[in-house]
Amino acid sequence: MFGGAEEAMLKTELRNMERSKKREGVDMTYLKNVILKLLETGEVEVLLPVIGMLLQFSPEEMQKCQQAYHTSTEVPPTPASDTSGSGLSLFSRFTFS
Repeated sequence: MFGGAEEAMLKTELRNMERSKKREGVDMTYLKNVILKLLETGEVEVLLPVIGMLLQFSPEEMQKCQQAYHTSTEVPPTPASDTSGSGLSLFSRFTFS
């Protein structure tokens, strides 16, 4: 009935639709508090899986986030960008003007 590529595409689309449907019931206050805690503490390894579950990240999206986090932690902060006094805060990675 369907070729292998078409079947794979349909399965991927079905999984995307299921994730989208699950997102509709997310408690936005809880999500907001989890994101605030992430930004305040920088506890990415603990809180990223929670955010991924709440927002129904695909395995690929989760992997991209983990790779981005690990890449960003490998770069030592420069004295100019680390003005927060704490290397734990995610805000220390951003420059506000």
